[in-house]
Amino acid sequence: MVLEHPFFASLALRLDLKADFDCHTAYTDGRVFGYNPNYIKILSDEKLVGLAAHTVMHLACGHHKRLTGRDPEVWNRACDYVINPILLDAGLVLPDGFLWDAVYAGKSADEVYTALKAGETGDSREDEEEQPDQPGLRKDENQEENQEKKEDESRMENGQIKARDEDPGSSGGSDPGLSGEVRAAEPDHAPGGDDRDETDWEQALVQAAANARAMGKLPRGLDLFVEERLNPKLPWGELMAGFVQQSARHDYTWTRPNRRFIHQDLYFPALVSDELMEIAVAVDTSGSIRPNELDAFGAELSAVLEMNPSTLHLIYSDMAVNRYQVLSPWDLPVTFSPKGGGGTDFRAVFDFMAKENIRPGCLIFLSDMECRFFPATTPEFPVLWVKVGQGGVSPPFGREIALTVN
Repeated sequence: MVLEHPFFASLALRLDLKADFDCHTAYTDGRVFGYNPNYIKILSDEKLVGLAAHTVMHLACGHHKRLTGRDPEVWNRACDYVINPILLDAGLVLPDGFLWDAVYAGKSADEVYTALKAGETGDSREDEEEQPDQPGLRKDENQEENQEKKEDESRMENGQIKARDEDPGSSGGSDPGLSGEVRAAEPDHAPGGDDRDETDWEQALVQAAANARAMGKLPRGLDLFVEERLNPKLPWGELMAGFVQQSARHDYTWTRPNRRFIHQDLYFPALVSDELMEIAVAVDTSGSIRPNELDAFGAELSAVLEMNPSTLHLIYSDMAVNRYQVLSPWDLPVTFSPKGGGGTDFRAVFDFMAKENIRPGCLIFLSDMECRFFPATTPEFPVLWVKVGQGGVSPPFGREIALTVN
């Protein structure tokens, strides 16, 4: 998972592993990744990865924080309908029996839960014909997969695989999709109590996305999911500050194994963080940015840099780069003195950075976006486009926010 699906691996590595014969398949409550050892033995490697990704996706969506007061089985069904299309689109292979229904496409877990409780549509586990094709499976493999599924179900029914304690009062839980269930967060992390768990998982989501993006393995669907989850309607200054904080470099290292698992004789890489040391800021000098907009941008940027001391690469550009400065944390506040005019070519900034070997933690580009000349390839660092005015085009990569001046 670390190599092929780093987004999900980053989330999964934050959980404590717990073998639990009383659960049906696998589960998480935001702290542990519980699993039935006998159930995972019947899964192929691909489906085991799918099970893990499905389980931690519940945490990425905050499902464990919203279960209180709801029917656990119906809530798990609703959540499965929401996250499974994202997982399939990301190339994961889920265990047989996963839930999928186009009726619920684009809906939230809360909306699907209400629909299921109201009985607006028939709800049952889809059979193989109703499920979308799984990634990596050819049509001529379907019969073999179906036979494998029947054998596994037969073994479970005959007691060869202990999936759940027969005692109705056991902690077996509810996993109608056989892909990993979500359980309520522990009481001290429940809503109204200590909210550190929620904050930690939001930060974990940011780091997981940044790591996968840096490896070039963040699927478009997941990128959009993270954007929607973490980009609430906030003032543009707060959004820019959040972008800088989220762009700090995070990576895995094998030199310091993850201590969380060493007592189980399991050696996984640890996630390490380095302080963001370099930021690049590009200013479009084509003449469309007004002085009050530059002043507002400079004030917010200075506030961000005070919280995140960094070396600042300041680049002025229109059709070509016409000025370049390197500023230290002691040069605050940032003041702009643009030179240039005429047209705009965004490629000039990226070409200049490559030529000068500038490799920042992120790039913030202030522009009216009245240009269609973008680099042919997505840069390896995160890009934030701060747009002035009402026109312009949408960039093919990076995030975009609108600068507003009262």
